Amino acid sequence: RRGHFAAAFAAFAMPANDRRKRQRTTKHSTRAARDATTRDVVEGAEESDEDAVPRVPGAAYGALLASLGARVGDSDDDSDEGSSEDDDGREGAGGSSDGDDAGEDEDEESSSEEADAAVASEDEDEDGEDEKDEDDAADDDGSSEEESESEGAIDGGGGDEDGGDEDTEVEGALRRHVRLGERLDDAASERLMTQKVTFPRDGATNGYEGANGLDVPSILDAPVVSQAKLAERWKTVTGSSGFASAKQQEFYSMIASYVDVQHGDRALIGDQGAAGQQLNDEILDAVCLHVVDHVTRTRNRVMKNNEALAKKAKAGKKVMEDDLPRDQGFVRPTVLFLTPMRNVAGRAIMRLLDLCPAAHGRNDSVNKLERIEEDFLAYEGSDSDDDNDSDGGGAGKKKKKYKGYVPEDHKAMFKGNTDDHFRLGMKLTKASVRLYVDFFGADIIFASPLGLVTALQDEKSAADFLSAIEILVIDHAHVIQMQNWAHVITIADAMNALPKEMRDCDIQRVHESHLNGFSKHLRQTILLSAFQTPEQNAFFNRRCVNFEGKVRLKTVHKGVLGQLTIKTRQQFERVHMKAADVVNADDIRFKYFVKNTLPRIRENPEPGVVIFVSSYFDFVRVRNLLTKEEVSFAVNSEYTEPREAARARTLFADGRKRVLLLTERAHFYFRRRIKAAREICFYSLPEHANFYPELVSYLAGSRAVAGSAVSVQETAHVAGVSALFSKLDALKLERIVGTARASKMTANTEHPMFLFV
Repeated sequence: RRGHFAAAFAAFAMPANDRRKRQRTTKHSTRAARDATTRDVVEGAEESDEDAVPRVPGAAYGALLASLGARVGDSDDDSDEGSSEDDDGREGAGGSSDGDDAGEDEDEESSSEEADAAVASEDEDEDGEDEKDEDDAADDDGSSEEESESEGAIDGGGGDEDGGDEDTEVEGALRRHVRLGERLDDAASERLMTQKVTFPRDGATNGYEGANGLDVPSILDAPVVSQAKLAERWKTVTGSSGFASAKQQEFYSMIASYVDVQHGDRALIGDQGAAGQQLNDEILDAVCLHVVDHVTRTRNRVMKNNEALAKKAKAGKKVMEDDLPRDQGFVRPTVLFLTPMRNVAGRAIMRLLDLCPAAHGRNDSVNKLERIEEDFLAYEGSDSDDDNDSDGGGAGKKKKKYKGYVPEDHKAMFKGNTDDHFRLGMKLTKASVRLYVDFFGADIIFASPLGLVTALQDEKSAADFLSAIEILVIDHAHVIQMQNWAHVITIADAMNALPKEMRDCDIQRVHESHLNGFSKHLRQTILLSAFQTPEQNAFFNRRCVNFEGKVRLKTVHKGVLGQLTIKTRQQFERVHMKAADVVNADDIRFKYFVKNTLPRIRENPEPGVVIFVSSYFDFVRVRNLLTKEEVSFAVNSEYTEPREAARARTLFADGRKRVLLLTERAHFYFRRRIKAAREICFYSLPEHANFYPELVSYLAGSRAVAGSAVSVQETAHVAGVSALFSKLDALKLERIVGTARASKMTANTEHPMFLFV
């Protein structure tokens, strides 16, 4: 016992570097012996029990592994997966257990994994999460060739990790972005926070335009990335070393220059690969490439500086405090990816893994793939094309059937797990990708606004992991706006603030801009939406204060009037408002509705009026008005129970209720078919332009349709569609009637009525 104590004391008395080397050597020998024993046991078990039935994971699990270049069903893979779990245990030992902040429950680790994690915890506590040691730990089970490759990359020997010339245009953009950011002062910060953002008003063509006279960044001929492996992976996945289209080329050139980008033409594509990854989405591919490249550059910069400092220390040179490189933030996470639902996040995660070189190599390059399938790709009520879900964990699931009138965009958006409360940490190393890691040990955070806001409310220091975010991606912002846009505002206000607590941070190497509280000016925001809204524009103009500037995509709309399947009278009524009336806009619209629209509804001798309201606050106001005026009406809102909503539609179809009050969020989530509609009254225009022809199609068979038999007495009451709009609804109006018509309708003050047939 005395001998064991003396050996342990001698081990902890030796220098930290020697102790780590000894621990890793001991761990290597222990693991090699354990693997050899496991291999013998597995081989013996295979000889004695050849008919054993293995556990079958989820249906898409094999496709997940196949997409990452792994083999399925091999006994060697079992040992590799065990090694992957060991690696994950060591890498997650720097903070709390994996997935604690991600809001996910972890399975208990084996005793060997706990021992490995304890050793790694000692290493990381002494080194302050040294980047080189973490990546070496991640490569413990790799071959000696991989280790030599990684060491060469650290030394900057022109290996795949560096990729080549650092004087390229994109590399220069990142270096310039960081260098100029360090020179920010209080006056420049105040100017960025208070300046009025203006965009050019001339021109009627599609394209990007800069704010406040900013020149639009030049267009790149091909993606310029830091890794040769990343460029090769891009070519393998997309089939070309360049861009798939001019649209992708322009978009990537914008985000590669590190300016804030508002892209208001984001289309949802329903194509998915066998592993659940998003396919044929040029915008998402460009974003994933930019994110992986940014994380790789950030990691390489820290690793090279670590290597340089180690060489100086080995040579006995004293490093002064002023000579230390400023290359880090307060915490490790640098990218935040906000998506509205799990299915959207799952497609983006799998596409990022497709493009990430570290995810392709060893069989255990990516851990917890089966859990990704369960949490993001698998779901109850699957509407996949495969009717046979009995194999691969699909037993007991019923195929979700859509009715014929449900549009394809609704099927694509709500295909899969539509849970809107989730968060996930992803860590990228040189040779692996770790999922469900602690937020403070992650490089990329995937989350929904609701999931992140609930995490911020847990404790005062919960927002510390957002203090060093350098890229914020908000995907499908128009869907998030249907949920709760206030959550995005809350997250943006909590980001890039000084942390309440320090967590293994080398304060001497933190960026000067972060120490001075200017990190929000170095954050790039990429706002992706199907269309622009006033709320998104306000967020982009006021809370995106990147000192590099901002650009947005200007889109010329053709309108959706040509998509109508029936001919009917459409009457657009302009509510007179000025720009200064933005505060009282709701009151002015309500008074106009009470004075002009409601009397026509009450005088209509026939039931069948659908009142469409885009805002829930306006819905409450109109509902109270109809109750006060004793108008017979039914309600279909997002908070109406399905049984009550069906009963309300039945009463409306039978004529026992004269009016049906419908909200845009209810139509967005459910797409319920409405029968016996004779008039559609838009109290406010829908944000989603495609809702307009869908709602007008409910008039099919009514007297408001052109060609129907209508008597002279009933002519005064036949108005198939009536819509209220104002100058403040210009964005909505141009998506419905077209940009050219909308400019004339909002500018014309003499004629408040516009009729389309």
